Amino acid sequence: MSLNFRAPWLSGVFMLFSLVSFSQNYFVEQALLFSRQSAGGSARIQAMGGAQVALGGDFSSGQSNPAGLGFYNRNEFTISPALTFQSADATYRTAEFDGNNNIISSPFNSSSSGTFFSLPGLSLVFGANKNDDKAPFLGGTFSISLNRINDFNRGFEYKGQNNGTSIVDYMLEASTGYTKDQFDPQYDPNFASIGQGDNVNTPAFLGYENYLIGPTTANGTTYFTDITGKPLQSELVKTSGSQNQWSLAYGANFNDKVFLGASLGIVSVRYEYDKTYKENFAGQAMNCNGCFNSLELKENRATTGNGANLTLGAIYKPVDFFQIGASYATPTAYQLSDTYAASMNTSWNNFDYYGNGSKILSKEKSASIDDPVSYSLSTPARFTFGAAVFYPKKGFVSVDVELINYSRATMSNFSTQYYSLNINADSDINPIVSSRFTSATNLRVGGEYRWKKFRFRGGINVMGDPYLRKPTNRVNYSTTGLNSITGGIGYRNTTFFIDMAIIHSQGNGYYVPYAVASDLSPSLSYVNTTTRVMFTVGFPF
Repeated sequence: MSLNFRAPWLSGVFMLFSLVSFSQNYFVEQALLFSRQSAGGSARIQAMGGAQVALGGDFSSGQSNPAGLGFYNRNEFTISPALTFQSADATYRTAEFDGNNNIISSPFNSSSSGTFFSLPGLSLVFGANKNDDKAPFLGGTFSISLNRINDFNRGFEYKGQNNGTSIVDYMLEASTGYTKDQFDPQYDPNFASIGQGDNVNTPAFLGYENYLIGPTTANGTTYFTDITGKPLQSELVKTSGSQNQWSLAYGANFNDKVFLGASLGIVSVRYEYDKTYKENFAGQAMNCNGCFNSLELKENRATTGNGANLTLGAIYKPVDFFQIGASYATPTAYQLSDTYAASMNTSWNNFDYYGNGSKILSKEKSASIDDPVSYSLSTPARFTFGAAVFYPKKGFVSVDVELINYSRATMSNFSTQYYSLNINADSDINPIVSSRFTSATNLRVGGEYRWKKFRFRGGINVMGDPYLRKPTNRVNYSTTGLNSITGGIGYRNTTFFIDMAIIHSQGNGYYVPYAVASDLSPSLSYVNTTTRVMFTVGFPF
């Protein structure tokens, strides 16, 4: 639909807020999201904090350090189900100006939780019996394994009274300076003027279609709203999906001293978020005499695709009680596709919008228009080295150090989107990635104690902070490293084995529902806690 213009109940001049900043920041954060992955592996390895690069004899080596497969001397099948418990404790802060023009903040606390089932591991290993007659080459092992390297199932929610701003303020700032053609979904891109159609498929577009904002003149460039007040704001945010890597790996044994390996990784990714944002103005006096009740904005964004990488690794065993290992994983080359869908519903009190009876507002609604985009992503390479010290027939301690430079993630080959500014990766995305992120060191330490047929394990996993500069736009990101404490138990005999791991992880996050130029943007800080119970059941054959 297209709005006519009329004299506003309340109008003003607002600073221009970049129309493409939301999309740009989404893709920038995707570069980190798909680059920052967990150690992966079996319940045995997970119980030891993921420290595995200097170890062998576990299917997890196919993804982390394929040289470890050279320790196998048997065939093996495993399956690894898991149950994850997630919770988030959040503090929502709104901001307003006091009588002295100072910004004051009001906090509101909330919590949420969820439970998810997954299958993060599956493997088939074909091990060769050691052949001393072929020294120095004593045999090799081939494996096909599945590892979950990222789990995106989590969420949070919040509620609070905002006496300073509304999302309508963001809509006004995002629109001011452009003609009303920015909201025209029927434009011809071959003859479009500057800015024409650029604000289609944004919350501002949905607000325009719902009469929350409108142009003050025939051509636009300045906008007004009838909606004033102090809304009760709430939002439910849920993310889902995962990254899973199939590894085709081979590891070779040379004189029981040197182990070499290589693997091809085929990665699938699915990431999706669902957001339901609400503002309630019911019962408030407005310039339009209480004309408006509430709004509800629903957004869904889904990213899917596939990628590939190579991993090379080596383990050296100079003496029986000590091993060192190293692995290098090339950048993962992804081809991804992204879709966005949104809708808005508003409730009005039979408001005569034009004052002449031609448009009475009651229950209004609008939706975005399908406009997918595809692009390429290259995540940074990672180098991991580690060491393991063994106490014969009693157990061992293993340490891994992983180095990764997140600023080297790059995007390219963005397809043309019909209803938005075309995204240029080299000018719009990659410079932000290189300036926002930095290199990080991830530390994993774990150990195992053996008693008869039982195994007792524990470990820690510390992921370094990837941010060089924290963003302030509408994103969801980790402000500190993600830390995990792990433990577990296992039982082994000649016909089968079973391992159990408990992985308890905690990390901080920050979220901005919408950004305004007056320093009054609301924000959410939260602590995300995840406890995963994982089992690996294996059958040698």
